[in-house]
Amino acid sequence: MSDSIPEHLESTCTMLSKAFPTGIGEEEYYPLLAFLYEHLTDRNLAEVIVLVTGKDSAVALSDVHRSVTTNRPGQESLDLVKWKLMTQGYEAWLNEE
Repeated sequence: MSDSIPEHLESTCTMLSKAFPTGIGEEEYYPLLAFLYEHLTDRNLAEVIVLVTGKDSAVALSDVHRSVTTNRPGQESLDLVKWKLMTQGYEAWLNEE
């Protein structure tokens, strides 16, 4: 993960790093994006993905859009991602201002 994380994205990056300590797997990638989509702006979500995965920013933004259109995951995948995030402070993260 990058050393230059903007303050407003620190808690999100930390939560993801804890929930996915060995990296975000291919099978979890689009479900994670779709799950977080309703909580972050497109650009902030893409920036988090860039910071956590090292992906190119244009690719990350495109992936964000795909996660809620052509690559929309099933409920089982979303539930698995939610469970991983819940174990790492998701509810507290939701309540941040």
